[in-house]
Amino acid sequence: MPSVGSKRKQLLPTALLIASAVSVFRLSELSFVGPFGGTGRGSNSATARQATEVAVASETEKALLTNPGGGKRLLVLGGAGYVGREVCKLAVSRGYTVTSLSRRGENPEPGTDLDKVNWAKGDATDLETVKGFVQESDAVVHAIGLLFDIDSGLSNLNIIVSGSGSVPGEKSTYDAITRQTAFNVVEAIRSKFRLPFDASPPTPLMFVSAAEAGWPEMPLGDKVESIAPEWLKRYLVAKRAVEKELASSPDKIRAAFFRPSLIWSWTKFDVLPVIPIFNLANALGVPFVDKTVTVGTLSRAIIAGLENASVVGPQRFMNMEELEQQV
Repeated sequence: MPSVGSKRKQLLPTALLIASAVSVFRLSELSFVGPFGGTGRGSNSATARQATEVAVASETEKALLTNPGGGKRLLVLGGAGYVGREVCKLAVSRGYTVTSLSRRGENPEPGTDLDKVNWAKGDATDLETVKGFVQESDAVVHAIGLLFDIDSGLSNLNIIVSGSGSVPGEKSTYDAITRQTAFNVVEAIRSKFRLPFDASPPTPLMFVSAAEAGWPEMPLGDKVESIAPEWLKRYLVAKRAVEKELASSPDKIRAAFFRPSLIWSWTKFDVLPVIPIFNLANALGVPFVDKTVTVGTLSRAIIAGLENASVVGPQRFMNMEELEQQV
């Protein structure tokens, strides 16, 4: 019968082999510098990689904060208008490459950040023209509109109320300026060339609608609309047609439609006297009167809508006030 000492001698080689294997395994976890200066695998290496990843993430976060547009190509229809120019200013300040498509194609405020915008002259009622610009864009803002069309009998008042002194042409109807131009954008996005198996997200499209477009959803809204002037009814028909069309292709278009009531700033004197009336009526709970919004609130909300993938569908004044805090 083998002695205890003999057993120990027999087990010694096995123990040494196991100890050697464990040692090799542990060494493989340590960082080492090879003969050519290369870093080996190990916990220190993993720590270094984690530190690098954190640093890259931090730089990415900083870049997003200082340059959230990231060079994305933004097309603004009506960029020379009252709302459109504010959207353009904000967009270029946030790193977007901005193109404005308008009838005149002129910078309304030379010597400002608008100098960084590409001012293109074109007819947005022409589908092929719109397709050409949409094909070269990552996102679109539709800010074309007019309060009084050529058939309203009040078109000359646009010089005062438009905010940009715009005068409608002979073919400037609500159907052409609001509905047709927006439908052209929708069609252009739908037909936009995509590579096979392209998994890119839907194209963001922000549309400036009107608070009154939501009257059917509000108490007494339909009754108020029934006694509204004919021009306002046609105005709302065009806005609602666009909203419906925007929501028809969620796989290709992420659409948000902003519904401001009166849009104002301290330099837009035509609406200042009635702003308190609208705001008071809303505060008193009149269901079909929305609180007014400044052009700054609206434009910042639009930019936030571009950058926040969860923003879809109708956006009322309270939504706009919340969204602008993100910009």
